[in-house]
Amino acid sequence: MLSVSEVISYWQNKPNNNLISMKVLVLENSRLYQKTLRELLEEVGCEVDCVNSGEEGLQLIENNGFNLIIAGQNIFDDSSSAFIEYCRTHVNHCPILLLTSEPNETLLNNARNAGIKEIFPKSNISHLRESIYYYIKGKRSTVIDGGRVIYIEDSPSVARAISRDLEKMNHKIDHYRNAEDAYNALLKNDYDLVITDVMLQGAMSGLSLVRMIRALKNHRSELPILAMTGHDDPKRRIELYHAGINDYVTKPPIEEEFAVRVNNLISNKRLHDKVREQRQALLQLAMKDQLTTCHNRHSLVENAPKYINDSIRYDHPLSIMILDLDHFKTINDEHGHDAGDRVLADIGKLLMKACRLGDFVSRIGGEEFLIILPHCLAADAVNKGEQIRSMVQSSNPGGLKLTASIGIACLSEEHDSDFDKLYKSADEAVYHSKKNGRNRVTLFAKKKKAS
Repeated sequence: MLSVSEVISYWQNKPNNNLISMKVLVLENSRLYQKTLRELLEEVGCEVDCVNSGEEGLQLIENNGFNLIIAGQNIFDDSSSAFIEYCRTHVNHCPILLLTSEPNETLLNNARNAGIKEIFPKSNISHLRESIYYYIKGKRSTVIDGGRVIYIEDSPSVARAISRDLEKMNHKIDHYRNAEDAYNALLKNDYDLVITDVMLQGAMSGLSLVRMIRALKNHRSELPILAMTGHDDPKRRIELYHAGINDYVTKPPIEEEFAVRVNNLISNKRLHDKVREQRQALLQLAMKDQLTTCHNRHSLVENAPKYINDSIRYDHPLSIMILDLDHFKTINDEHGHDAGDRVLADIGKLLMKACRLGDFVSRIGGEEFLIILPHCLAADAVNKGEQIRSMVQSSNPGGLKLTASIGIACLSEEHDSDFDKLYKSADEAVYHSKKNGRNRVTLFAKKKKAS
């Protein structure tokens, strides 16, 4: 596992990371501990100033904007009363961490009265390190590059103010004055966040827009939505949450709070996108044959019934083709399994190229492939089989001479909507191709009943 310093170092050296430099004031009368803290803070990329007393700290604070103050318990001596008062009035704007070697009830009460909530023993450097990283990470995470926001607001003055705030956060804004136009744009483009006023001009309200987005049948239905309104009505807020919003702010929003809410929503959306991409990648791994890039047997079992059902439901023909490479064992025995793998990879590419977009190409065994051909009559399937057989013979897959035996079967009533029965018919046709000299195409013929 990476250490905190390694994580920070990585982000500092990454191009276009837009990190915010953290300025830290250390108020500690121990020179040794000052040195320890300075090294720890500089290690994670902070700018550090060290002083011995609250009086010296106040002089620096007046001329410098600090993001974090780390103070020893000596700030509660008589000479630091002004600094304690500063803590009481400014602690919400600049977090203060108190370090103590001998905690006692009086000290803790004074710290609480000064508004200091984070207190650490000096002996627990690792705990302090993690807390510093928390404040650094929290501050830096408010900068997100490249967010695309669709914003719906019918008031020009409000729209200008909010758009300006979003631009400060490095986001691209598509602004619309009504929900109808925004919805049409959302169907055509990808966004990271929807921000909408509740009351809008036109027939569609912000609430209706939220409901329509959540009713979509694709990934856009999961877009984060931030609702804005000039009236903080609890009933309306609950209604909006039921409709599917992720967050809610009243106008005009506090700029810093608005930034945190917006960027939290976008960050979570991007994490969700990554999870979806990883899930798709895992699905591809599970459903694809890695050597040939064709579908695998698992994928065939899952998809074949859908092709059968569609054929029956919409009354269109369906054929399947099984291709078995001739004398493939000899290739492995004489040229090695690496040569056999190259042959299979080339055959996979050949089949994918030869088939139509709607066809389903799968590898179902060592040297056996199955192709589902929707909207394909028997004669067309045989023609396609002859084309593929000729391509295999002339292409020299893997640099070797090779032929293939092919069997074809067409879905009919005798198969009872059962893919296994259809497969057995095609497999029987392959057997006849092998038996009759290989390198040929056989169409399964329905056996006549004896009279």
